[in-house]
Amino acid sequence: MRLTVIILVFLTLSSFKVDLSVPWNMTESNNVIVYSRPVDFSKTNSPDSTDLQRILQEQNQIIDLINDKLNSNFHRKVEIYLFNYDEAKGKIGTNGGGYCSSKKSRIYFTYYDNPIYNTIREEKEYIGVHEMVHLITRYELGNSKSAFFGEGYANAIDGNYGAIKNGDSLTRRRIDSTMHLIVKSGKMLTPTELLYSSKVPERIYYPQIGFLVNWLFTEYGIDKINKMYTLNTKQIDKNFEKITGDSFKEMERKYLLHIENE
Repeated sequence: MRLTVIILVFLTLSSFKVDLSVPWNMTESNNVIVYSRPVDFSKTNSPDSTDLQRILQEQNQIIDLINDKLNSNFHRKVEIYLFNYDEAKGKIGTNGGGYCSSKKSRIYFTYYDNPIYNTIREEKEYIGVHEMVHLITRYELGNSKSAFFGEGYANAIDGNYGAIKNGDSLTRRRIDSTMHLIVKSGKMLTPTELLYSSKVPERIYYPQIGFLVNWLFTEYGIDKINKMYTLNTKQIDKNFEKITGDSFKEMERKYLLHIENE
């Protein structure tokens, strides 16, 4: 089996100058508007009407999922621009996924005609959860000042990082199963290391921060953790006890004990 990374760092490409040159077809349902290329626009496939309806359903359901998880009430219209695979790298800087705008209610993403199977949601997904979390948290909680919570929320609510390739198909790799492998390999990072380390490779950082933040949601409740979303790293450490009742050091002790007993 070969692990194929399919999620890119949001902040790396959010400043890329996106090329939105026409033509676009527009399809809309509830809170989601999808802009896609016409059939035969390029050498790789454009989404057909069935795919577009599935994408609209997927992303509207994901908005509901995120609102439920965050105790939020996001109802803004979201624009999703889907680029064909063979043009995506030149238009948005990647053909390995996509990212959300840092200023608008908008996601730029690569269209795959063979979507990836998500074992948590038990269905194939075209765009997934990760970028919608970035978008909704910005509007509902504010601008994140740390990867600890910025990427922590996206990976925790997504629940996946990377994918396993089986033949011509891809299956999302769950964060909890990845964590077992990381712990077994001796590469697990403490919460302090995850908070202050800025040079941890994405493939090591994303699953671990997602697993930790999901545990924080369970241990302290989402409303308390939401209060820290816009704090920087030092403020998170300093204010953790005031908000949760446990110092950051005590939280770390509990978390490491949880990992030991998993």
